[in-house]
Amino acid sequence: MRVLILGNSSIAQKRMIPALEMIPAIDGIEVASRSSSGTTYADYKTAIEASSAELVYVSLANSDHAYWARRALESGKHVIVDKPAVLNAEDAEALAELSCERGLCLAEATAYAAHPQIQKIAQLFAAAQCRPTRINAMFSFPPLPLDNFRYRRANGGGAIYDLGPYAVSPGRLFFGAEPIDVQCRVLSTGGEDGVPTAFSVMLEYPEGRSLVGNFGFDTAYCNRLSIFGSDLGIDVDRVFTTPENFANELRVSAPTGNSIEPVPAHDCFKLFVMDVMTKIESQDLDGLRADLLADARAIDSLRAAAERD
Repeated sequence: MRVLILGNSSIAQKRMIPALEMIPAIDGIEVASRSSSGTTYADYKTAIEASSAELVYVSLANSDHAYWARRALESGKHVIVDKPAVLNAEDAEALAELSCERGLCLAEATAYAAHPQIQKIAQLFAAAQCRPTRINAMFSFPPLPLDNFRYRRANGGGAIYDLGPYAVSPGRLFFGAEPIDVQCRVLSTGGEDGVPTAFSVMLEYPEGRSLVGNFGFDTAYCNRLSIFGSDLGIDVDRVFTTPENFANELRVSAPTGNSIEPVPAHDCFKLFVMDVMTKIESQDLDGLRADLLADARAIDSLRAAAERD
């Protein structure tokens, strides 16, 4: 399978391209960029029309994701979109409908979910015959350079769009449900457009489950997830952006005592793409669309709640 990358973004350079190069079934990688020299194409439209790639990875400014994902789907190519895949649930529904009509993949690159540490957490809860009921999450880092597109409203900037996927996806992963009540408060704003640079959330899920969290780009670095049930608690750091060469660990609290569960190093981007390729081959694509739609709806609810506050 050949892959066309739209946008020579930092995440494409640091994580996606190295991951693709490690997958034997990937026999070609092309990059289209309007701002970087030395890429295969200098224009996205030309790239989509001229490339023989079967799979397109869209990694542009947030506001450009839906348009170019649609163009790629219309050209008959499978699509992975960097997060946030879209800026509203309406666009998500339109893209999902198109991909379903064409029998094509539409997936959001929530790559951290493919790391074995996520499956390991679920396995530990299952082994303890305990279900997760509470999640505490924090993903925050220092301010970005002021010319970063994340400070520009027209480019889909702001922390709710950029970090919203990390706020809503843990509930989908560990509770298997969408939130039934959403509270979101903007804690700080920045840049010339005054976009949200930090926010807190409280998400309620069916059967009394909940997630609380803080997200933003206005603090020292913190990347942590804590998951609790009646008889088990698990803490993990660097969960959302675990480096491919980093052996992580799960800190486990149980009635019998505390322990450390090691997690070997894995490249979650490689594992994510390999999973997508397997599902393309088997035409098992509904789950990928459903995950994208669920997170888009939840982020819409975050924005609406923040505007009400």
